[in-house]
Amino acid sequence: MTRNAPFNALLTLTLVAPFLTACGGGGGTSGAAGGSSAAVADRLCPASLDYNTVFTGGGGDGELVKMQIDTTKMTWQVTYVESAIPATTGTVSPSRAGTSQSGTLAPETLLPTQKQNECAFYLQGASLDPNKPARIFVGQGVLGGTIPGKEIQYNGVVGFGAVPDNKFPYFPFIGFSSIETNLANVAGTYNQLGYHIIPSQNYATVPVDAKIVIHADGTWSETDNVGVNAGKTQQAGSDWAQSSDGSGAFESDNFQSQAKATNAVVPAGKGYMIVGKLRNQLVPILIRTGYANPSTLQADDESGISILAPQTPIAVDTQNGQYIGVDSQFAYRATALEGTEATMLDPYQASNASLATPLNLSFANAVPGVVLSAVSTASSTAATGKLIFTGGVFGYLYNENSAPYFTINAFVQ
Repeated sequence: MTRNAPFNALLTLTLVAPFLTACGGGGGTSGAAGGSSAAVADRLCPASLDYNTVFTGGGGDGELVKMQIDTTKMTWQVTYVESAIPATTGTVSPSRAGTSQSGTLAPETLLPTQKQNECAFYLQGASLDPNKPARIFVGQGVLGGTIPGKEIQYNGVVGFGAVPDNKFPYFPFIGFSSIETNLANVAGTYNQLGYHIIPSQNYATVPVDAKIVIHADGTWSETDNVGVNAGKTQQAGSDWAQSSDGSGAFESDNFQSQAKATNAVVPAGKGYMIVGKLRNQLVPILIRTGYANPSTLQADDESGISILAPQTPIAVDTQNGQYIGVDSQFAYRATALEGTEATMLDPYQASNASLATPLNLSFANAVPGVVLSAVSTASSTAATGKLIFTGGVFGYLYNENSAPYFTINAFVQ
């Protein structure tokens, strides 16, 4: 696909920037180009942060997490509020819920400019693979990147519910310093995109693609476009309510899975919805936290992350810019979007064309708020991808041949 010279320059010079103030805070200025204050222009992130600022969010592994960093002491701390990730390899329970990890920060040095590097950090001690460092990107009101990984393995009960050995270097994460806790303000009709992993089914991945309607009283409905419930409209869990864990997230119990559970008469997983406030908009992140209990032979361990965005039309050119995030393949991904074209690539190897994915976009809005995409270099031009946008954040699901690829990216500039 062709691009004009100014766009090529932007792609080369700024695509690899981290989460910036354009992502916005809960009380920031809205607009396609982000905030306009002098402070935003001068810095890409707060001059300093300490543990008084808490970023509450969700992981790609279905964990509800609080992250804190101190940019003066150069330390980090992660608290696992809800989790299905076993605390000890070779077991199922207890999980990491209620525990925390901490370590030191190291400054980023590989991004193009000093302003960008001063807003990105390495989480020392968080990754299980020295060749895949754990990074975070800090903006105004948002923190994205990764949380500590884990090696997962379980022999099962006489082989039943066995989980193969897999060492995850880290897990994708996005969190917010300001979240909405009044469900009445969240009520509305949304598109939902995401992905889940099922460890007890050899880490099978399943897409999340649905319409969700949330009411102020907590009742809700989900209409799935894929999965075992495709075409059905149902309330896929208990009424949404503030979780008793004190995180500020909303909770729905007996939360439906996207695939048939390994062994569960009724859904045993839980849904947690963290609603970030960015650029005067809401950014609901919905995670599913799976459940397994060897003593009762229950295994409903499907876990993962999704994003909701309002089911309202998206016009072409309203989402132009550069974005960054971490994908379902545990890779850092940057996206440049202009008009009906986008390119996804590795922000740390931006010049490596073999790692880039060019997309053609359709803003026809056959489903309001859903932008369709097709890989422009593919043999077929059929639209196999979907993007949804809210608050300067987008979710992208590519589900060709039932092998889902998913990423959440936040607006850079």
